[in-house]
This record gives sequence, C-alpha cells and structure tokens, in this order.
Amino acid sequence: MINCSKYTAFLILIFIVLASKWRAQFVSSYTVDNSPLPFNTVRCLEYSNQSLWIGTDYGLAKFEDETSWTIYNSINSPLWNDNIRALKNDGDSLIWVGTVQGGLFKFDGSEWTNYTPENSGIGDFLVRAIEIDLNGHIWIATTEGLFVYDRNIWTSWTTNDGLLSNNISSVCAGSDNMYIGSINGGVLYFDTSNNYTNHTIISSGIPDNSTLDIEIDSEGKPWFISPAAGLIVDLGNGGPWNSFHADNSDMPANSLLCLTHGAQGEIFIGSESNGLITKVEDEYHQLTTLNSNLTDNHILCITKGNNEDLWLGTLDGGICKIEASPINQLFELNNFQITPNSIQQGEELHFSQNISAEYEIYNLQGKRIQKGELMNQKYLKITTFKETGCLFLKINQKGISRMEKILLY
Repeated sequence: MINCSKYTAFLILIFIVLASKWRAQFVSSYTVDNSPLPFNTVRCLEYSNQSLWIGTDYGLAKFEDETSWTIYNSINSPLWNDNIRALKNDGDSLIWVGTVQGGLFKFDGSEWTNYTPENSGIGDFLVRAIEIDLNGHIWIATTEGLFVYDRNIWTSWTTNDGLLSNNISSVCAGSDNMYIGSINGGVLYFDTSNNYTNHTIISSGIPDNSTLDIEIDSEGKPWFISPAAGLIVDLGNGGPWNSFHADNSDMPANSLLCLTHGAQGEIFIGSESNGLITKVEDEYHQLTTLNSNLTDNHILCITKGNNEDLWLGTLDGGICKIEASPINQLFELNNFQITPNSIQQGEELHFSQNISAEYEIYNLQGKRIQKGELMNQKYLKITTFKETGCLFLKINQKGISRMEKILLY
C-alpha cells in the first residue's frame, strides 16, 4: 500500500502548476506587473469615498472607483519620505499619512502639510498608526510615545508620564474609550477626560503585553492581535479576557498581524504566512494561495470597501480584493464532510450534504484521470479502474476550490 503523506507537498505543487480554470475568481489582485501600484509591499490601506488609499514602501497610491490611479512620492509631491506606514481618512478629501522617516503628513487633495519633531509637537519621525476620536482629535502612535493633536495643541504621553513603553503600535477609537496598544507595555484605555488605565499581564491578567492591531466589534468590545497570545477579546472593561490561538482552539496559526470585523460578526484576520483567516463563532476558515487567487499568504493590513468587500495588503503580492458574497460560499464549501477517505474499487464517496459543483480527480503524477459535475448529490463514484493508491479530489464551486486526499485500493 502506498503511503500518501510523503506526497502531500508534491500534490500542492501539482495543483499550483495545473492552475485550474475554476480557481477563486472572486479574488482580484493589483501588483506592479498589472497596475500602476508603485511597490508590491503594502503596509497600510484606507478606504474612503469610493477611493482606496494604499501605503507602500515606495510611495502613496490613490485608487479611485477601481479605474484610475494617482501616485504620490518624493519625486512628484511634497511627500518627501516614500516609506508609508499609516493612513487615516478625515472627511471626504482629507487624508493623514504616517511615514518611517518623514513624520506625519496631511493632504487635502491639493496641499500638503508636514508635521515633524522639528516644527511641531510630535516627538518622532516614525509614525506607526493614526486614529481620530469622536472630537476630531488626531491620535498618533510612534516609537517615542503617544501624541495627540487637537488641530491646535499637541499633547504627549511617554515613559516620563508613566507609560511602560514608548513603542506605541496601534490606536483605536471606541465610543467611550481610546484603546492604545504597545510593544511590551500593555494596553492603555483612555477615557473621555484623557485619564488612562494600563492593562498588563500583572495588573489585569491580559494574556500578552504586546499588541499589533485593535478593532472594536458591533457590541463595543475591543479585540486585539497579540504576537504571543493570538487573538484576544476584552469581555468586560479591562477583563476578563479570552484568547484564541493554535494551542487552545482551531485557529490555524499563531503569527497574526491585523484584523477587521464583518457585518455578520465574523472576524477577518491577516496572518504572517497562513493567508486570510476568518473566525465565525468557533469555526475557522482559511483563504490562501492554494485555494484561491490570493497573491501572497503574508497579510500586512486589511480594510473594508463597498458592500463589505475586503482589501488586503500583502508583503510581496500587492493588494487583493475579496468580494464579500463568495467568502460565505467558501465557508459552505469547506463545511461539509467527505467520507470515507479510503475506498475500494467501485465504492462511492459520500458527502454530508447535497453538493452542486464541478470536480476533478488526479493521480500522483498530476494527471487528471476523471472529471465531471455533481448535480445536487451526496455521493461520487470513482469510475477509473486503472489507478490505485493515492488520488486527489478537487471540488470546484463557482471559482472556489477544495482538495481532498483519497486512498483507492
């Protein structure tokens, strides 16, 4: 009997090479090869007024109505530092831009204003995150502390003011609090009077003192991406906490980078090497380069566009747009069971629900030996009698693929 496990990597390569015509057409991508995108590393995204703002390592791009591009860089604009790290929309036309070495920029569509330690109250040239509170104040995360600009006066918080770390990584506005994430300094909750409480492992039992991203759900609960503890949610107001990671749940990865929430309560999570992970209650689903046209499994940032469509920024694959409605279809395609995984000649594979989809069966050499269509049925008979050993079933439903390994003897 042939051992299938050692051929798994080979199977993956086979399906990449075959590049089936049914592969996830609901994922569209924009890279330096097929668009004016200035660089394939996309660090931040912001969607506003039918326009997607894109921060890369080589400048800022504005993608309007998914038809026209405008590029801003150190050559054609006052944006003298091309390494973009943070974006925040402020009204229909105003955008705030954080850079690595150029400080903070404000752009109103025609004029640029630059804020640096040399001409303003911001204390760092590196801006990691930007948020706007309900009063219109600009909150800025830097590696030298937290800075707030009320359009007139600057206020700062650093370790000199009691912070445990100056390395502020993320900021998020809630209805009652501003949530501030740091590296090794816990999470800060600022109230409407700008008084803060610092939540750490020791002080309140939060599972990790470092945070990479923060989002508020529809119930007002903050969710955090943590380097060590995965996905964290505050169930109260500073605890109790719950965390979800590969060691205590079906979360497929621990290296998580960013998140956003969907309209139905789902959580979309960008991972370091495992693509897009979606948490739907206690279930987890993945979208990767293997089961879709996703260009890179390293997701650096996520934002939502029209109709709950998702935009992803990747490390080396530019940007990807994922249409909202087929995402739910992907969940459905991965939810049903296929049994058994080992069958004799002439036996049938059974599905736990009726399936309508196209299918293909491949042998270990990558040769397609059977194809057909499932018409609202719960079974499939393998009709080839010349093959035994490991076979691979690929089910394709409206541009979405699922692969299963089968032993035929």
